[in-house]
Amino acid sequence: MEKLRRGIDALDQEILDRLNRRMRLVEQIGRIKAEKGLDTFDPGREEAVCRRLVEANPGPLPAESVRAIYREILAASRKLQQPLKVTFLGPEWTYSHLAALSVFGHTARYVPQAALVDVFDSLCKGLSHVAVVPIENSLEGGIGQTMDLLYERPVRVVGECYLEVAHCLCSRAADFGSIGKLYAHPHALGQCRKWISEHLRHAEIFECASTAKAAREAAADPASAALCNVKAAEHYGLSVLAERVEDHPGNTTRFIVLGLKENTPTGDDKTSILFAVADKPGALYQVLDVFTLHGLNMTRIESRPNRLHPWQYLFFADIGGHEKDKHVEDALKEAASRTTFFKVLGSYPRANPRNPIRFDLERSRFGG
Repeated sequence: MEKLRRGIDALDQEILDRLNRRMRLVEQIGRIKAEKGLDTFDPGREEAVCRRLVEANPGPLPAESVRAIYREILAASRKLQQPLKVTFLGPEWTYSHLAALSVFGHTARYVPQAALVDVFDSLCKGLSHVAVVPIENSLEGGIGQTMDLLYERPVRVVGECYLEVAHCLCSRAADFGSIGKLYAHPHALGQCRKWISEHLRHAEIFECASTAKAAREAAADPASAALCNVKAAEHYGLSVLAERVEDHPGNTTRFIVLGLKENTPTGDDKTSILFAVADKPGALYQVLDVFTLHGLNMTRIESRPNRLHPWQYLFFADIGGHEKDKHVEDALKEAASRTTFFKVLGSYPRANPRNPIRFDLERSRFGG
């Protein structure tokens, strides 16, 4: 065993030496970016790096571990060039915070906001470099306020990630019978209603603005519990009494990363658009038919009332490809000509909804 450990020590030193060689190159690139006024965060380049390494990985290191390791390496690289400020809907240790961590790693500077509109405004005012917001949930559909703000604010979608929402019952109490109060976000309550009815019918329920706040409230009272994620429980010193108490396993939330500039194509991208059509028969069909004729796959479409114009509707859609791809560019121009309003929200590297980030499998990524 000692011989094997000496071999590991030697490899660790070699890895450290090579990482520092990498960082010296990163510093040179940072100086070039500063001279040309380029952004530190380049999601297309970072995704290309991760994708290339995952494809070249012979194992036994799992693909998700390769991504997790390089997420932190890339975060450290960004910090050498310019500390990245990331804003999100707070407080810390909410699912939005963990989504941001999963994209940008631990070395970014995280700036929580009290309201979703503050997240958008922080980015638009230049108080942060990027923002992370929820856009849709696999069970509950689109996040209305996010879609409204995408229409109203001049931001670009530059990335996405999928997070599996796994709720835990966390408490300082020893068992279920000792719990008299349950703190939870309304969405968490709805997603765990059957489990609560079967196991905590006796508990008084208090709604909270976030899962992290629920954990904080439960930490102050040993006879209470919270529905929250494992990191919120760890942060507030709670024990996990029951894991994955949601009624429907696999509940996933999609988060998008917002910036102010366009991405370069990666070869596996998605484009989000927003449009409105005239109030006449076949108007929506005429727009959707364009994408069919150009061979583009539409992966999502959802309507939303226009807050600025009552009884008019906006359509949010995702299509495969990058807006700079010739066939996508042609399709977008033709579709825009058939609408009363058309906005390209952004093109960005495609994430896989069938392989969402799972906290119970990736606790080590977050320092657990």
